[in-house]
Amino acid sequence: MKKSVHSKLSKTFCDRIRSLREKAGMTQRDLAKALGREHGMVARIELGERRVDLVEAFELFKTLGTDPAKEVASLMDEFELLTK
Repeated sequence: MKKSVHSKLSKTFCDRIRSLREKAGMTQRDLAKALGREHGMVARIELGERRVDLVEAFELFKTLGTDPAKEVASLMDEFELLTK
């Protein structure tokens, strides 16, 4: 298994977080504040420089006003298409 941090799948995840943040009308700073984290963390996630574990993904999706289970299912569908 190759490292995933710069893979197509990772880019898809980063793009999803950015898209959801923009849809929520939040800046990176807004999201970081809502998460109780530093702005740089959100920037690094969106740039693909920082991995996100499942717990953090759950918190991100909830903070962005989405259903974590639906987002993960949707991402898994996209990942399947990207790996065919």
